[in-house]
Amino acid sequence: MKLLVLTSRFPYPLEKGDKLRVYYQLRELAKSHEIVLCALTEEQPTPENFKVIQSLCSKIYLLHRSKFTIYKNIIYSFLNGMPVQVSYFFDKQLKVEFEKIVALEHPDHIYCQLIRTANYVKDIKISKTIDYMDTFSIGAKRWSKHSNWLLKPILTREANKVSAYEQQIFDWFDHHTIISEQDKNLLEIPNKQAINVIPNGVDIDFFQPNTAIEKKYDIAFIGNMGYAPNIKAALFLVKHILPLLQKELPDLKILIAGARPSTDVQKLQSEQVEVSGWIDDIREAYASAKMFVAPLFIGMGQQNKILEAMAMGVPCITSDLVNNAIGGTPNESILIANDAQAFANQIINLYKNPILQQQISQNGLNYVQDNFSWSAFVEELNKLLSNEGRSC
Repeated sequence: MKLLVLTSRFPYPLEKGDKLRVYYQLRELAKSHEIVLCALTEEQPTPENFKVIQSLCSKIYLLHRSKFTIYKNIIYSFLNGMPVQVSYFFDKQLKVEFEKIVALEHPDHIYCQLIRTANYVKDIKISKTIDYMDTFSIGAKRWSKHSNWLLKPILTREANKVSAYEQQIFDWFDHHTIISEQDKNLLEIPNKQAINVIPNGVDIDFFQPNTAIEKKYDIAFIGNMGYAPNIKAALFLVKHILPLLQKELPDLKILIAGARPSTDVQKLQSEQVEVSGWIDDIREAYASAKMFVAPLFIGMGQQNKILEAMAMGVPCITSDLVNNAIGGTPNESILIANDAQAFANQIINLYKNPILQQQISQNGLNYVQDNFSWSAFVEELNKLLSNEGRSC
């Protein structure tokens, strides 16, 4: 089958969750289908990154969006009632270009990643699938509750507009996917029972325990540090949890790693806290810490960072919000905390208890290896795209 995949970003390097998801899906789907990729871009991918994706596709089309058009569309979104993040990625001229590509390639099926791409295929009479991935309306709603008075009304509007748009586009597609049962249940869509849950996996051949790397840090938190939920989590870790640890663990060292650290995250740098920015091999960051701590209270979806840490045998402490999408057993494969004091207590307990460290580490590793296979999850997607699967 010739499968045309439309993405809102070029899917490499893997510094963002949507890129990681579609990259591994492309890698598995390319084993049985011809892949034509159309990727919206703001800047050209490097030749090295282009080659990585080129090896998976018969054709790659880059649909470039200018900064001027992006800013114009953001302003226009407040007039036409569209969600800002949909207007940000939509361009009428690129829609015409995309339709020409579809006419030229004659794909058997179109797979769209994220609601951001839906407008491009609205009028195309070919079978198609939308990957909602996350419930973005809930993410915006949670973000608005933690925002200042200036951003709150803007984010509240965005949450309402995204929720309406998530419902509006449902009937444009033959099949629908999402990353977790939690996100599916949060969608305000009457027919959401027809949405298929396709979780993310973990590349367990890549993410493996590495005892050769020195444990230079007591705690690591890793992710895209320009993304609001991760920024909030990093600030919460350093400003609210760390002070509660000073009496028991005065020499604690924290690593905050990941691409695009915001100004607020960069300001966290101190003798106790290292803000590394992008790391070429992120496995080194995971392996260099005694534990992984993710105090995430806003956002949505499935947190790949937790699964990767668990796959590397690093014991993890996180919130119910995160674990609800992963399904780890508390106090067996993962530790749970939902406020600063609870996080501090779990960190101290884990730090001082080598037996617990080993237990959570091994059980977490086993849990990921047994339950998060990319090949198994993408096979379910493959059946759906090939019309072998059925709606839930």
